[in-house]
Parts: sequence; C-alpha cells; structure tokens
Amino acid sequence: MNFKREKTYNPYLHDTIIENIFLMEYMPIADGEHIKVYLTALMYTDTSEMSNSLIAKHLGISEEDVLRAWNYWESCGVIRKIYKDPEDRFHYTVQFLNMKDRIYGNSEELSEISKKSETVLPDEMDDRLLKGLFEEIQQIAARIFEGNEAQKIISWIYDDKLQPQLIVFAYKYSKKRGKSSFKYTSRVLENWIRDGLYTVEAVKESLSENDERYHRYKRIMKALGFHRGATEFEQQTIDSWFDNLGFGMDKVLEACARTSGISNPNINYVNSILSGWAKGSVKSTSGTSQKSGNGSIMAQVRNKYEETRKKHTAELENHRKEVYGKAPHMRELESEERKTLQSLSKAALSGGYAGRDSATDLRTRIEALAEEKNRILKDLGYPEHYLERKYDCKICKDTGILDNGERCRCFNEKLKQFLK
Repeated sequence: MNFKREKTYNPYLHDTIIENIFLMEYMPIADGEHIKVYLTALMYTDTSEMSNSLIAKHLGISEEDVLRAWNYWESCGVIRKIYKDPEDRFHYTVQFLNMKDRIYGNSEELSEISKKSETVLPDEMDDRLLKGLFEEIQQIAARIFEGNEAQKIISWIYDDKLQPQLIVFAYKYSKKRGKSSFKYTSRVLENWIRDGLYTVEAVKESLSENDERYHRYKRIMKALGFHRGATEFEQQTIDSWFDNLGFGMDKVLEACARTSGISNPNINYVNSILSGWAKGSVKSTSGTSQKSGNGSIMAQVRNKYEETRKKHTAELENHRKEVYGKAPHMRELESEERKTLQSLSKAALSGGYAGRDSATDLRTRIEALAEEKNRILKDLGYPEHYLERKYDCKICKDTGILDNGERCRCFNEKLKQFLK
C-alpha cells in the first residue's frame, strides 16, 4: 500500500524552513531588501512558480533591486544561478544551497579548486581559485567570514604578497589550537610576518624547531626533578648547550644525572659540568666531551632542507634570467599576466553584469598571454614547465613536515643518512 499527500499551492498553508545559520550569520549583515527577496523566493520554492518581476511587484521594489539581491546572495554562496542558455545571463533559475554543506561539507569539486588555490602564487589567483580559497577557509574555520575578513584576505594576497597557502596554513594552525576567530588568525599571520616567515616552509621549520625545543626543556627539567616549565634564563642556558657547545641530549641527561648527589639540583650546576666537558677539563663517563662541531643532527637535517630550497629558488631565478635575456618580452608578458589576474579577481568580487562581462574579457586576455608565453618557450627550445619551481620532494615541498605536523618520509630518510 502506498500513501500520498495531496499537494496544495497556497503559500498560507505551508511553513517555510529557514536555516539557523542564515538567521545568525547572514541576515544580520545583509541589506533589508536583499533579505526580503531571499525569504520571499524561499517561501514560494515548493508551492508555485515565481519570477523576479513577481517578487518585485510583491515587495514593491524594482526588478533591478531583485537582480542585485541575487548577485549579493550568489557572492555569499547561499544560492546558485543555473542558466538555461550560457549566452543569456539575464534568465536563470535560482537554486537555494544547503548552508550546512557549505560550511561543513567537503565536495570533490571544492577540494580540487582549493588545492589549486593553495599552490598558486599571489599574482596568479583568478576569480574561481579565489572563491575556492574562500570556501576552504570557511570550512576550516567552520563559520562564514566576519566583517571585512574577505577583503583582508584579498589585501594579504595582493598588497602584502602573501602566498595563499600560507594564509590557509594560518587558519589550520589556529583551528588546531582551538581558535577559529579572524582576530586570532590575524595575530598569528602578523607574528609570522614580523619574524620574517613568509612561506609555509619557513613557518613549518620554525614551528618544528620550537616544538623540539619545548620537548627538550620539558625533558631536562623532569630529569632534574622539577615539575614546572623552564624560565626564560633556563631556556637560554639549555639552548646554549645544544647550539653553542654542540652537545646531544644523551650527554646533557648524563650531566643532569650527576646532580643526584647534591641537595639542590639546578641548571647552573649542569651548565658548569657541560662547560667543563666542552673545555676538556672534565670528562664524561664515556671518557670524552662528545662535542659535535656541527651541532645537533636535527639541526643538520633542517639545514639540508634549507639548502635544497635555496638551490631550487636560485635555479628558478637563473631560468628566468636566461629566458628574459633571450626574450625580454617575456618579462612584460608575465607582468601583464599578473596584473590581469588581479583585475580578474577584483571583477569577480564586484558582482553584477558589468563585472561578468569584464571577467570574460580578462579571461580571454589571460589565455592569450599564456599561449604567447608557451610559444616563446617552445621557439627557444625550453620545456613547458621551465619557469616553474621544482621540488626534490613534492609531498612536503622540501620542508620535511607534512600539513598534519608529522614528519615526511624523506625527513626520516635524511635522518638515517646522518646517523650512519
């Protein structure tokens, strides 16, 4: 037996379900007329046909106001325009999107766009990649943008020349520490910039070093019988044992063990022991100071990664100089391409039909520039990817650290080489 409910097309006999995300996140910052258009169309979604002209008449506003509202909601990502005729940009069907999926979902298409948006340079962002970047960030933070957050991200990319992947990494870093507010993430980025960390590779290296030092302090303080963190002075002293004197953890712990015979174990006492070993006046139980002129093995591994990155950076610069020397016009093409990509992103964010027309022209120009660049490289006998950065390890991009904070396979391989 099947059951079927008789349909009614009277909106007064229906209830309109509005997601709380819309009420709490979108509605407070939207224009009143935009909200009216959204709610009116949503009310008629399952009951009867509704057009922009009928919505305008029902609300007592112009049809242009209705079109502006749809442009706004499309830019927010809460609706999608479905065009029957790609050439006709005035007639379309409005699809209301699930806001929970938008914030918490993870579609394959979005994932692919997001991956591409992370790997491009600041001047290579187009509107599709920029939108993918916004979507990914909002999914990481599990919220929509706050205030001028989107504008600030654009400013970071175009004005401050920050790599998109660095911005994404900042949001992931904040989320991992239980912080998802824009204010916190902004402070994180500002601190990295202040410390001269402009790439994910540099940040990961710094974080790895800080984490290593933190565990180093904790282990040594525990060996001395302390159940507290090291003071700033104690941290500096401990750092000097590894960075200046060149001792490894085994010798430091051996020195700590010698404090068991005194009534008040302390850092200064351990420091005197290690300083004596370094000068050769006091021997360890193994009969040698065990000083390593190259510092800790971990530091040597990190230095190896840094050398690799510098090598590939220099290689890329040499490739550019080589091509520019043979084809000076290539420099102008790349400069124009970067400026056009910037204009494309701004046109996409402006919305409206004028913005769409402008974006179409800009895309056509970008395609023409790319074809011209490929033609020049081919004529000069260079491969297609000659002006792209290379990596020894494409998985971690020569940092040794994966996005989840774990060591890359190549890091362990390098570590084994140093331990031989």
